[in-house]
Amino acid sequence: MDATGFPTRFHRKKALQQFRKAKFAAKQAAKVASVNPERPGFIEKDEDEVVTQEIIRQNVDLGSASKQFELTLDSSPCSIDYSRNGRYLAICGKRGHLAAFDWMTKRLLFEINVNEECRDVKFLHQETFISVAQKGYTYVYDNQGIELHCLKRMAGIRRLEFLPYHFILVAMADNGFMYYLDASIGEIVASYPTYMGSLSVACQNPSNASILTGHPSGTVSVWIPTEKTPVVKMLCHKSGVKSIAVNRTGQYLATCGLDRYLKIWDLRSTHNCLAEITLATPAVAMDFSQTGLLALGSSITVQVLKDPATSTEVAFQAAAQQHVDVEVGLVHRRVLRSAYLTHNCRRPVHSVAFCPFEDVLGVATAGGFHSLLCPGAGEPNFDALEENPFANRRYRQEREVRRLLDKIPYTMISVDSMLNKVRRQDIEEEWNKKCKALLGEIPKVPMPKVNRNKMKGRSKAQNIEKRKQVLRFNRKQFEVSTLMREKAARRDKEKVAAAEMGNLPSDALVAKRRMKKRTNSALDVLIPKKH
Repeated sequence: MDATGFPTRFHRKKALQQFRKAKFAAKQAAKVASVNPERPGFIEKDEDEVVTQEIIRQNVDLGSASKQFELTLDSSPCSIDYSRNGRYLAICGKRGHLAAFDWMTKRLLFEINVNEECRDVKFLHQETFISVAQKGYTYVYDNQGIELHCLKRMAGIRRLEFLPYHFILVAMADNGFMYYLDASIGEIVASYPTYMGSLSVACQNPSNASILTGHPSGTVSVWIPTEKTPVVKMLCHKSGVKSIAVNRTGQYLATCGLDRYLKIWDLRSTHNCLAEITLATPAVAMDFSQTGLLALGSSITVQVLKDPATSTEVAFQAAAQQHVDVEVGLVHRRVLRSAYLTHNCRRPVHSVAFCPFEDVLGVATAGGFHSLLCPGAGEPNFDALEENPFANRRYRQEREVRRLLDKIPYTMISVDSMLNKVRRQDIEEEWNKKCKALLGEIPKVPMPKVNRNKMKGRSKAQNIEKRKQVLRFNRKQFEVSTLMREKAARRDKEKVAAAEMGNLPSDALVAKRRMKKRTNSALDVLIPKKH
């Protein structure tokens, strides 16, 4: 690096230090890339080819094939949620069934029945805490099924979302209220009504921790805990919104309404519609994978789209050319021509969720749970300091302490988050101050401006003297009135004492008068004085 263009030795030294740091960082990044050469693998299929689970299972190893299974549950339809490390799965049903297990080894953690409708389930910061939105209240259970907390203030909850970096559990109720519960201290830090009706369609933006809700009016609102009104409101559909999802980077928003239109929106700045796809039936559930795959659950069919926002041929094709008829058993189903994967669940789909760090898609239906293989869905290289699927108990305890120390306050949640970003304005201001100091210029500090409430005619010397005389007279009047009150109180006291003397009997009165007339003697020192 040539540092001869800098004016002083100090600036040349600083520039060389920054250059060495950048060079060292580039070398470290190259080493990490050489250690982690894995890339997500996708299926390359022909046009109009439909890839099913039977085809995938016949062409993978036994370990991957064991990840494709089905569970028949009597308490369906149910809701599902994977833990952040992708190792555990929680299931809750409409008839009160609640269970959690290690879906890789099929080891059951607990299975209970709460005898109440369960609407949604979410893992908290660890797989040892599970929050369940029941018909009455919201409950928190541990990994053994023991009830830890009953949140009675959060009643009638429809959807739950957990913000891992803020330790905030967001709950959306039937009556339109939204609650923000700080899981680290157990207090509700924010709650307000949205006046949007029941909040049954919602998701979170992983990039800035904002909450997005869909409404029957066709609008999508963005909420943060420090504002009681939506910071962003978008008209996405002409009919009600059925499902929404945001990708991992927070760039794209996928919405589907009752009009059967699937739309991809740009959340970065313009909020424009990037793609529009016509579905055979409205999608009731959607979810983005870590690599950008979009899963759609509509009717009894699950479809996975690859790069829906960048596929321009899908966005501008006619509606009749976007679908192809597929024969599933004896039934013909219409699926998207550009679908990456297609699966028939035989029962209505209720919710879908991708498993982190695994090529697995979980589908909850009215008949149970389906674990589907989806090549290329999971992130192949995981950061062990962030999430580790192979963590033991000691590592989990250290990670919990580290997360509590790195907890972000909920007041920093905003649409345009400045976390991990550089404020160029601050850098420019600091640079200008240093330049002025080097050139010998003293920075001008603006004097604080005092707003004086001047009134016309109140600042003359004659009026000031009048006000002083009034103050002196008021002070003198206060002293005289105080003295008069003291004299009156003393006079009243003397009258009361005289009245008491008149009421005494004759013997007592004579004895008292004799005591007054008695002369002092040397023995008076032995008489105790009355205080």
